[in-house]
Amino acid sequence: MKGAQGPAAQLLHPILDTYRGSALAVIGCHARGLERPSCELDVLVVTNDRRPNSTVRIGDVFLDLFFVSEKEVLMPSNPEHSVSLAHAKTVRDTSLILSTSLASNAAVLANSTMRSSGQRLTSALKSLGRVEGALSKGSAIDADYWLLSAAYDCAYTLLYSREVPPSPSHLLSQLKDLSRTAPKSFESFTMSAGLENSSRMSCRSRLDGVAVLYDVLGGGHEGGKAIRPMWSATRLKSVSSKARELNQRIEHAECYSYLGTEMLNALGQLAAREGRATKTGMSPSALATGKNRLLGDRLIRELGLVRERDSLKEALELVKVQVSRLARKT
Repeated sequence: MKGAQGPAAQLLHPILDTYRGSALAVIGCHARGLERPSCELDVLVVTNDRRPNSTVRIGDVFLDLFFVSEKEVLMPSNPEHSVSLAHAKTVRDTSLILSTSLASNAAVLANSTMRSSGQRLTSALKSLGRVEGALSKGSAIDADYWLLSAAYDCAYTLLYSREVPPSPSHLLSQLKDLSRTAPKSFESFTMSAGLENSSRMSCRSRLDGVAVLYDVLGGGHEGGKAIRPMWSATRLKSVSSKARELNQRIEHAECYSYLGTEMLNALGQLAAREGRATKTGMSPSALATGKNRLLGDRLIRELGLVRERDSLKEALELVKVQVSRLARKT
């Protein structure tokens, strides 16, 4: 096994046996030495057989399996995937496809991070427009959601601009490392992501809310037909494990930030499944109103989408300044 060494490599024996004909690599925080004990092991499996990504558990360790075709490994369509591949650690590569991929993606890393930064900045600008639109309509819930989205996109924009691959559960720590040279960016993120509300209790509440969203996304039946689960119980256990560790380490702001990304992803998936997404994006208020409402008042509070209009407007102005600053550098 070249690249991945030690306990991580030992854990992968069952995966190697299961996908005998596939090249495998470790990506994410384990590939860059950032992992905590509770961090899942992100494993790239190169196969031309279409498979949904999945989360499995081996002993006390969770593994996220990402199935990618040879074409996508050699020529990633998403520059963020190219950045991830540039930092990957090979586990098995008998066909040398990963060696070729890692070398080529490392050679264009600067270009990939620049493109990734530009994409995230564009997304942040769209989200800011939606924040203003929601505020003008008096929908604080929608404004809160889109301000969170803009906050994470701005954070990712900054990190990619410094050629740092973002890692969701390490995001605040990564931004702290850059705070000496970008203090305003750090302040903007903490306010726009609502981290002033982080505490042991708020983290537990947000985790409870995310668990409800996972449960709703966990399958069921519609029109007599089974719905394929979009989010597995194993993945929820992985998220819960990381949240608990961060709380035990008294890293409440990091925990709240991480659960914020999980919440945004889950709400986006839910809106798409229910056909509630519009041309202007996802609207939490559309899920929380009407006869077929999916989000109750208690769940909205647990998720933390409860900031007042004045607080949202203050944070919005900070993000606007940050986006303007990033646009000049990207």
